[in-house]
Amino acid sequence: MDKILYDIKKYRFKNIVNNWLDTRDLSKLHEIRQYEHFDREHDQSTQWHKMFYMMVRIDKTFDKIYMNFLREHIKPRFGEEIVYQKIPTFRVQLPGNIAVGEFHKDRDYRNKEWADKVKEVNYYLPFTKAYGTNTIWTESKEDKGDFKPIDSSYGECTEWEASKLTHGNKDNVTSITRVSVDFRVIPKSRYIESNHLTINTKIPFGIGGYYEVL
Repeated sequence: MDKILYDIKKYRFKNIVNNWLDTRDLSKLHEIRQYEHFDREHDQSTQWHKMFYMMVRIDKTFDKIYMNFLREHIKPRFGEEIVYQKIPTFRVQLPGNIAVGEFHKDRDYRNKEWADKVKEVNYYLPFTKAYGTNTIWTESKEDKGDFKPIDSSYGECTEWEASKLTHGNKDNVTSITRVSVDFRVIPKSRYIESNHLTINTKIPFGIGGYYEVL
């Protein structure tokens, strides 16, 4: 698990998302609205998820800095072309709630044979302070079960292996909302075409669908 530091003045992710969600402080979204405890079917259903996914398609300011971030900080780690998640997955974890509906391995939601071959690499990019019970909890090795939080601050991106490591959320007993995105990358040389669909949006796990090439 590696931490990647980046310049928040150059990559103004939080400023853009603040504007999109019409707030000055993402960590206080719970003061605007609360939701019932999420399950797997509804953890992408808040008003903020809907706004993010609408705006990311019509306002290219986020996509522009996302692409620059991939070019500067992610692609060089592989030394070749990368296949990357075209639209990052948006997460909101309100106090008293979770951001993902169950503990899981990402390959549980894919064809497992395909996932084991392509070995997606995951990146966790929070826009608020992520710590304790408002962040991702993951084991250190597959099936070890020694769950610990991925503590992180805005300006840090964590590289890790969500495909094979069981991970999820505890109920957030902090006083702040965690807002983040995460995305997946595969080195082009390891990529294999897949016709399977994503669990939420039913988009094919293929280039031109869920993925693009950089």
